Amino acid sequence: MEHDIVGINEIAEMANVSRQAVVNWRSRASDFPRPIKELASGPVFRRPQIRAWLRRNNRRLDDLQKGPQFYSRLKSYRNDSDELAECIERVVEKLDTSVTTDSRPGMLLGKIQSGKTRAFVGVIAGAFDRDFDIALVLTKGTKTLSAQTVSRLESDFAEFIEEDELMVFDIMKQPGTLTRSELRRKIVIVAKKQVHNLNRLIDFVKDQPGLQKKKVLIVDDEADLASVRFVPNKDDTDISQGVIAGQIDELRELSDGIAFLQVTATPYSLYLQPENYDDPAAHTNYVYKPKRPAFTELLPIHGGYVGGNHYFDSFDDGDPLSHLIVEVSEQEQDALRKMDLRRINQDRVLDTENTAGLRRAIITFVLAAGVRQWQQRELGEKEQKYSMLIHNDTQKAAHSWQNQVIDWIRDEIVKAAEENPKRLRPLFDEAYDDLEVSVTANGGDMPPHDEAFEEFLDALQNDDIVVEKVNSDGQVSALLDQKAELKLRTPYNIFVGGNILDRGITIPNLIAFYYGRNPRTTQADTVLQHSRMYGNRGRDDLAVTRLYTSRAVYDRLFTINEFENALRDAFETGAHDQGVVFIQTDGNGRIRPCAPNKVLLSDVVTVSPRTLLLPSDFQTRAGKRMAELQTKLDKLILPEWRDTGEFVEIDRATAYEIIATIEETMEFDSVKFEWGAMRGLIDYYTEKGETILLLAETGRGLDRAKSGDKSGRSILGPALRPRIMDEPRSKPALILLQQKGGRERGWTAHSFWWPLLAAPTDAEPCVFATKSMS
Repeated sequence: MEHDIVGINEIAEMANVSRQAVVNWRSRASDFPRPIKELASGPVFRRPQIRAWLRRNNRRLDDLQKGPQFYSRLKSYRNDSDELAECIERVVEKLDTSVTTDSRPGMLLGKIQSGKTRAFVGVIAGAFDRDFDIALVLTKGTKTLSAQTVSRLESDFAEFIEEDELMVFDIMKQPGTLTRSELRRKIVIVAKKQVHNLNRLIDFVKDQPGLQKKKVLIVDDEADLASVRFVPNKDDTDISQGVIAGQIDELRELSDGIAFLQVTATPYSLYLQPENYDDPAAHTNYVYKPKRPAFTELLPIHGGYVGGNHYFDSFDDGDPLSHLIVEVSEQEQDALRKMDLRRINQDRVLDTENTAGLRRAIITFVLAAGVRQWQQRELGEKEQKYSMLIHNDTQKAAHSWQNQVIDWIRDEIVKAAEENPKRLRPLFDEAYDDLEVSVTANGGDMPPHDEAFEEFLDALQNDDIVVEKVNSDGQVSALLDQKAELKLRTPYNIFVGGNILDRGITIPNLIAFYYGRNPRTTQADTVLQHSRMYGNRGRDDLAVTRLYTSRAVYDRLFTINEFENALRDAFETGAHDQGVVFIQTDGNGRIRPCAPNKVLLSDVVTVSPRTLLLPSDFQTRAGKRMAELQTKLDKLILPEWRDTGEFVEIDRATAYEIIATIEETMEFDSVKFEWGAMRGLIDYYTEKGETILLLAETGRGLDRAKSGDKSGRSILGPALRPRIMDEPRSKPALILLQQKGGRERGWTAHSFWWPLLAAPTDAEPCVFATKSMS
């Protein structure tokens, strides 16, 4: 029936679209049902099928004019939230209209494990809608992360790949010379940020004439090394960023248009750099502030996200989050760094204090997984497998020793489960009581105590606890599932690892994290990448989750979280136009600006209108000297200042003398307090001759066991907190709280004064460097 056969012009007339739209239709026939696709492969179409498709299809006909609509289709497949879609659209719009380069990239700033990959895949799809042809995704320098990235891209773009609209590959597994039909597709290439990988990429583009002069999007994933312009330690042979910068420049010359996007949760080295690193002494009035990218978009935080504020904020006892942290002794974590049978041996592994925290972590983890599986059975849900991560060191020798100790603990508790269950009862009871408090606070149910103990014994006797050592790319690749995530083989999976685990590796259903990394200097971006316990976490899982770490490590994690919050707050409030100020004290006690690239991020104090600076985790002095100091403070802190509920103004010299006297009343163990920072920040926030605010209250009776709140919120208390944190102030405030002493509260006999410093409520976030690199 020849009259049923119609050509392109008639189809355009039937659909009320342009002739070019029909040409597009034929070239991207995956938009249409397969029968139409098959007909569209030839030069003509059949009228009945065309009419039927036009009647059935609800697609707006003008979509035919707009091209493939990659992101709208991807959004539909993935069910992206409107908030995420709007963020992606803003990024794509700015990439298309802004001038972005490797030295001034666009920035997508998200939280650790907050869905950044999902976001940048959406950006790639949106860029393809804007006539970009190629996306180059640069990953951190591990085969594992490259494989994980390729797997994610292939999964999200599966339908596009099947319909021959798009192709994805790792540059080290590149296909041969691309055919004409392949060159018509959109192309996504993944390459490690490593010299050999990028040389292969350059050669590939050069050898494919059809790729040259195309519009290219470069996505720098996990860009915590401050983009391609950062040059790391000379001993780091894996990522040579200075060379990579030149390679990116070479890629730029091969294309008419390149857009550059960095995706990171840890942008400190990029944002916190001035344009020039001249001698600060030559610029006494210059304040170092962020060097900003061409644009910055904040990735929205989805409702299921669990991050640093869940672990390091202040919570009341009735909040399940108040039980997330379990303190481990530094002595134990040191004993796990090097084999020493005098400190840990198999015969005493269930009794020695040198394994108390690790032992508790493993037993609580097995019970926690069992509790969740019991809850899932009660609700008729599928039972899940769970994981625990032990990240105490970077050295492989230390991992071998830790593996040995874990094997001893596992073997001994399995032996006890089979031969003498009563020996495990005290350890089990401690874990059960710990979990019961947080599960109940979360509104959940616990299995009956005896039933839980029987299931705990069954888990041990069934040999279901698997321990895997994760050191290198080779080891990790053997442990990955089809999603390129660590595979959970049994209900109870324990992973022991080092640096490989700080490079974006995804560990599913992580509910226990034993963390002991405590180097002399800590880089904020690296530590945050270690934080595998962050991410999309169900609240029922979170109720049984625990982070086991020492007080010293916790202190650093808290500091880094405050630093991250200050930076993000600056962007959320628009304060990034003023920046984050970096200051330090010079050798003569004067405050001066300092260059962020010289700051050791393990030795900073972050203060913003939302934070307090205060000592914590201390003991008070005793004896005659303490009595003398309290007498002196009684004279310095005038009676008429106390318990009025009002601020009074005092001069800086008086404030300094009060702080110096209080400093003598407190003693610290491993975690020190930077008294110089408290004085230095008063100096920074006020000019010579100006006053600061003081508020003094007496009669506080806080137990020492509850005195570790570094945020100061619970120490302020609910009555005073709004006054300090919410009411506008143009001056810094020194809050003095007189605490009752006494052995029954864990303190020495004397009462004492507890100082807290609050920044002006209109102040910029400020990073005070207590030390800096020479």
